Parts: sequence; structure tokens; C-alpha cells
Amino acid sequence: MARRYPVSTENNANVAFFFLCLYTITIFIRPHEWSLSISQHFIQYPIARYFLILSFIGYLFSQRPKIWGPQSWLLLGILIIIPISGLRNGWLGGGITQAQNFFIYALLPFLLYAGLLNTKRKQQWVLLIFVSACAIMLHHGFSQFFSPDGIGWSGQRDIEGRIRYLGFFNDPNDLGMFFVMNIPILFYLKSNTGSRLFKLIYYGLIIGLVYGIYLTNSRGSLVGLLSLLLLFCYFNYSKIKFFFYVLLSLPVVILGMSKFRTIDADESSADGRIQAWYEGIQMFKYRPVFGVGKGEFIEHHSRTAHNSYVLIMAELGTLGYVLWLSALLLTVLMLFRIFNLNQDKYKDSPSLLDDIFLAKCLFFSFVGFMTTSFFLSRTYVVFLYIFIGLACALFYRVHKEAPEIIDIASGKNIGKLMLFSLFSLIGLYVIIILLL
Repeated sequence: MARRYPVSTENNANVAFFFLCLYTITIFIRPHEWSLSISQHFIQYPIARYFLILSFIGYLFSQRPKIWGPQSWLLLGILIIIPISGLRNGWLGGGITQAQNFFIYALLPFLLYAGLLNTKRKQQWVLLIFVSACAIMLHHGFSQFFSPDGIGWSGQRDIEGRIRYLGFFNDPNDLGMFFVMNIPILFYLKSNTGSRLFKLIYYGLIIGLVYGIYLTNSRGSLVGLLSLLLLFCYFNYSKIKFFFYVLLSLPVVILGMSKFRTIDADESSADGRIQAWYEGIQMFKYRPVFGVGKGEFIEHHSRTAHNSYVLIMAELGTLGYVLWLSALLLTVLMLFRIFNLNQDKYKDSPSLLDDIFLAKCLFFSFVGFMTTSFFLSRTYVVFLYIFIGLACALFYRVHKEAPEIIDIASGKNIGKLMLFSLFSLIGLYVIIILLL
């Protein structure tokens, strides 16, 4: 009788993770764009996409088990809606192209980061790439700031004194948002090292990112930074102390605001922004179910929406908005569920306690994104879906030791989130009308 061997139900696709690291380096650090001559050569060779495809192939053939979190279904729903929206607006070919872009820059990165970062060590590597990218971006920004002509060491020029980087970070708003989301990551890495030298480096980077946000002169990023500060006070002090610190910080906030471009409805740029929000409402009224089509906002208005929520509401209608916001809120609640675990129950598991703190830091990162994105059109930016993948990977890793957290991802809770997202459309409408 033939001898039977047990079939392994788990396998880490280390080669796929290696290519995922290369992908992370190419989209964030972007060394292939540091020289103009080199970057021109790579225009016809999208190496980041090649690394992503190689990682996906390795993931398909080697990774077991494969993570298919509830966010996957929500993002898949958006992927299906995009060509339908294009068809509804008489542009099926464009809708298919936009769906391909969403698959490459949203769904696929989410799947790979959620599935391949199944160990703490792998997650640490990716986080280190993030903060290394921040350090290089800061150095580049400082070279622009101190340069008489505003040109950084890559040859990239600043925009009216606002620092920027390469690729999609050539917009100072994107750069500022990425800095905001990485400040909590640096606090996590600082707490996770015993080296005094590395603690000093992380503290220095935190201070550098705050100053970098100032140099981007991004109003949305400033609001995101303030939201992190308020959230920190809320979680670490009593309500009375929290209220006291808010009052105490008001003069500093007012001074900081005065150094940025003014954020009010009377300023011409802000007025144009609010007008764009209003136009988004009109597009939503015109196509309430499927929207006017992904990428079509600027075809109906002279400028982008400057609001991620308005953008997807206008472009993909009620269905796209509900699915997108539900995916975002579900991720936030999954992280909230983790760091609200009874830590006394797991005091003998230092690895789990470390993951709980990481969940809290990622929670802060998402709050920073959600507040910043209210003033920026960053609905489809790739690092949002990478962060969602990070959070999903962490959730299922913690679930192995704390299975009770799975209740937050139940179908009933997801249904409630979708209902809440639907009713939030009314709130968004009221806010925009009041600002007009």
C-alpha cells in the first residue's frame, strides 16, 4: 500500500515577497527616476508594473493560504462598476481602460500586500521601506528648499516654493499626505527597537516629516496632521484634559494656519474648491447610480474635485461611493477592534501586544488619510490600497491568536457600514450646501 504524506496547507511565497519589495521601492523611492537620462530610458519600461506582475505570479502559484478579506469583495464591486459606468455614459472603451487601471493600482496591490505580509518580519521590511522613502523625499525637498532656483538633486523643481518629489509625488499634496500617514508608522518603529541610535533617528524623522508637511504648504496635509494630534490627545487624556489641550493649542493652530495658504470660503482658491464640490453634487444628480464615469470629473468641470469623497460620488455614483467608503471604514474598524483587545489577556504574548500597538498606529494613519482626503482628490491613489492591504494582513495575523476579532468583519456589520455610507451622502450634501 502506498504511503501517504500530509499535504502542507501553508506556504510562504518568499520570491513573490521579494518582487513585492522591489515594487515598493520603485513606486515610493523611485531610484530609476533620480537621473533624467535614466528616467527617460525607463519611460518605455514600466519596471514597477513588471515587479508587480512577477509578484502576482509568485503569489498565485506559491502562496498558501491566500487572503481574500471582505475588502476584496468591495473593491471587486468597484472594478465591475467602472466599465458599467463607462457604458452608461457612452464610453465603454474608456471605462474598460479605467477598470484596468483600478485593477493595477488598487485591487492587485491590496491583494498582494494583504496576502504576502503574513509574518511580522515581512511587515517590518515594508514599513522600513516606507520610512526610508520618507527620509529620501525629505532630503530631496530640503535640496529644493535651499536651492536658489528651487531645483532638487534629481532635477525636479519645486512649485512656487512648495517641495515635491518624483512620480505621483510630484504633487506637494500627495507628498504631504504620505508624510502624515507615516508619522504613526515612525512611532511604531521607534517603540519596536531597543537601539538608542535608531530611536534618535526615528525621532529625527518625525520632526523632519512635520517640517516637511510645512514645506509642502498643503492645507489638506496640515488638517491631517492636526487630526493626528487631536486623536492622540483624545486617546491619552481624559475628556476634560482633552478639551483643555484643544483650547491651549488654538493659538498655535491659528499661527500655523496663518503660515499656510488661507483655508476659508472667502479666499479665491478655497472658493474654487467649494465650487468644484458643488459641481460634483450636480454630476451626482445627473447620474446618481453609476456616476459620470471614472476619470470624467474634469471633463465636466474645469478643475478636479479637491475632495476624495465628492470625486467618487460624482464619478461612480451611489454604488461606487458606498463600496469605496465601506472598504475604508471597515479597515478602520478592523484596526479599532484589534487595539481594543484586552491586553491583560494576552500579556504572555509579546508578539501579539506588538501587533496591537501597530494596529493603533495604522488606525492613526487612516484617520490622517480620511481627514486629508476631504481636501484632496486621492480616491484612487495607490498607497491608500497598499495601506488597506497592510491592515488586512495584520488583522488576519492577529486573528490566529485572537479569533474573537473576526466578528467585526461579519456580513451583518458590513451591511451596517454600507447603510451608514449610503446615509453619509446626505451629510456630505448638507456640508457642501452650507459652505456655499
